[in-house]
Amino acid sequence: MEVLHKQFTIGNTLVINRIGLGTMRATTGAGSWGEPADRQAVIKVIRKAYELGVNFFDTADAYGPGCSELILAEAIEPFKKEVIVGTKGGSVKYAPGKIFASGKPGYLKTTVEASLRRLNLETIDLYQLDHVDPEVPIEESVWMLACLKKQGKIREIGLSNIKLDQLRQAQSITKIASVQNSLSIANQTHLKFAQTCATENIAFIAYCPTAMIDSDKAPKYQQKAVEMGLTLPQLSLLWLLEKSPNIIPIPGTSSEKHLQENLAVWGMMPSVMN
Repeated sequence: MEVLHKQFTIGNTLVINRIGLGTMRATTGAGSWGEPADRQAVIKVIRKAYELGVNFFDTADAYGPGCSELILAEAIEPFKKEVIVGTKGGSVKYAPGKIFASGKPGYLKTTVEASLRRLNLETIDLYQLDHVDPEVPIEESVWMLACLKKQGKIREIGLSNIKLDQLRQAQSITKIASVQNSLSIANQTHLKFAQTCATENIAFIAYCPTAMIDSDKAPKYQQKAVEMGLTLPQLSLLWLLEKSPNIIPIPGTSSEKHLQENLAVWGMMPSVMN
């Protein structure tokens, strides 16, 4: 049986196939810092994802920093007009695994311009505020993104790592097309938030969608995966796809084998229980 709701439209223009590719792994593993050990292998995985039907690629200026955007730009160059690119800004990576939020309007303007150059784009399809700066009202940060959207540098605006009240504050300034928070079968903290977003036609981009972080529940899910003939990542991805039609999982991988396993769920639709 085919997966229902295989696509979701972010905003009014971005038609997404509902499993994207997260590209944080287009950096070294230790603290997402610096170039990957094998740049061409990463490019090969990104291009394979496109061949298999992925049309949404997620990155951030903090990945590397900058490395992921540059590698993604190189990888998608032959088909960049056929895919949708989402990136994030508003976080400063200053050492491996070390990051702080910076949502000052002037800084965000600079980061958008820098991402445009690295990605070799005239317009960023989806630009998301990476983290809310506790020292800057979210309205000020979003106001700058709205200005850049009016200038044609951003097509749609999203928010990452946020709560519902912060979404409401941002919506007082401009339309918000997406929310990107963690969500998986083992980490359901933001499930209700995702379903609230669905009622407002807001995409919920689920990062870490295959994380099995709750060790107490992992055996339960492992047993269910075995019974259904699935891997644990496949079980979690199917669970997400079934939970709400606005959820867009973005598993990341540096392995073509794992990529193919993840995307195989497009052709599955068994009943996935809580």
